[in-house]
Amino acid sequence: MLDALPTGWAMLRAAKGLGQRGLLEPILGRTPMLDSYPYTALVAVLALFVYTWVTMRVGAARGKYNVQAPATDGPPEFQRVFRTHMNTLEQMVTFVPALVIFAMAWGDIPTAIVGVFWPIGRILYATGYYKAPEKRGPGFGISFLATAVLLVGGLVGIVMQLGAF
Repeated sequence: MLDALPTGWAMLRAAKGLGQRGLLEPILGRTPMLDSYPYTALVAVLALFVYTWVTMRVGAARGKYNVQAPATDGPPEFQRVFRTHMNTLEQMVTFVPALVIFAMAWGDIPTAIVGVFWPIGRILYATGYYKAPEKRGPGFGISFLATAVLLVGGLVGIVMQLGAF
C-alpha cells in the first residue's frame, strides 16, 4: 500500500502545477507572507529568541538556586528571573497580534521599525530586573510603548479601512 504513494519529488512536481504558486513552494523558496512582510517576520523571530533566552534563564536559575520544578518560589534572585520569564510571556500575548494587525494596516517597514523596540525593551527589562527590581522600569516602558503603538495603530488602521475616517 505504501508503495502506491507518490515519492516526494513526484508530489513536488504535481504541487508546482497548482496555480501560480506551488503548494510546497514555502519549502523550496519564497512565500507570499515573507515576500510582503520580511522585516515584520524578522522582528517576530527576534521576539521569540528573546522569549527563548528568558525561558532558558529560568532553567539555569533553578539549578543555581536549587528550586525544583514545579516550585516557583525561591530566593529573590530566582523570583526575579522567573518573573521576567512570566512577564515576557504575558506581554507577548498582546505584542504578537498587535504586530500582525499593525503590519496589515501600515505595511512591513513601519511595523518593523516600531516592533523592533519590543525585543530591545525586553532585553533591557530582563538585564535590569536580574540586577535589581528597580532597574526593570526603562525596559518595561520601551516594550510596553512599542506594544501600545502597535495596538493603537492597528486599531486606527482597522477603523480607517472600515471608512470611519
